[in-house]
Amino acid sequence: DEMRNHTSFSPILSLYKGILLDQYGVIHNGSEALFRAVECIDEMRSQGKRMCILSNTSSPAKAALQRLPKYGLAEDTFNGIVTSGEEAAKYVREHHQNSKALWLTWRTSDKQQPAKFMDHCGKIEVASSVDDADFILLHGSECWRKCGAAGQVDEVDLNFMYSEDYSIVDELLKESISKSLPLICANPDLIVNLPGGIEANMPGKIASRYERMGGRVTQFGKPHPSHFLACLDELGVDPDACVHVGDSIEHDVAGANAANIDSVFVLGGIHARELGLEPTRPDAPGGISSDDEDKDSESQTAISKGELENRLS
Repeated sequence: DEMRNHTSFSPILSLYKGILLDQYGVIHNGSEALFRAVECIDEMRSQGKRMCILSNTSSPAKAALQRLPKYGLAEDTFNGIVTSGEEAAKYVREHHQNSKALWLTWRTSDKQQPAKFMDHCGKIEVASSVDDADFILLHGSECWRKCGAAGQVDEVDLNFMYSEDYSIVDELLKESISKSLPLICANPDLIVNLPGGIEANMPGKIASRYERMGGRVTQFGKPHPSHFLACLDELGVDPDACVHVGDSIEHDVAGANAANIDSVFVLGGIHARELGLEPTRPDAPGGISSDDEDKDSESQTAISKGELENRLS
């Protein structure tokens, strides 16, 4: 249960056969690969490590893999991938077919393809209002996509992602509470650090707010142990031969501890400013590295099983 500080992976790589990797704040920042992350992953692969991405992205697994070349990684770099979006879409296919969704999501862009996610959910129609909906599909925190005139899909900006203004969100949630609509959250993250030091509010905040209002919420992704165990199944390794690498105490470290898996806490990620550090950049140390020369970067803290309780007590 001992915690040790490391500035590179070199001292601990030999301890594990399997490595689970978060994406944002560990591999990339949404636009570029972080400092020496690609080299570190290449080194892990050269040593025969089995690697799986474990991400709270609301994208389906295939879509997440297809974005890897943008960061300098081939799609076949990893032995598996488990995303909260994939698990949420599977749940919708199993429990909410032939129904209408109040759809909170992202705007369509190179990074986000909400229509593909909806297609992945199966036979779901987009509701035009709360009264028209059977459940809430919380895929993103940027806009409300609803069925408009002549079957067109209209986008209403939630004015939440960058300002955390709950005016529009609360109106929708309160109406939904009155109808007892269940909410399915495809991304439980609370915040994310974007390029340029921008902090964005994520779907997990909306899900938590709805739950506090008394709403019924089903969330997918970390810190639920089942998602960590799904990675172990993909890799074919035991928990004591695996380590998870992430930048969130609440999602990565807590989830790894619950699954009885060692964890590496990357200090330069989502908690960087709380720790008096600058978030990791593509051009400066602070994320994952396999280079022992990164001595000036307090980039990682390995937290073993059971250590989380001591850190948060």
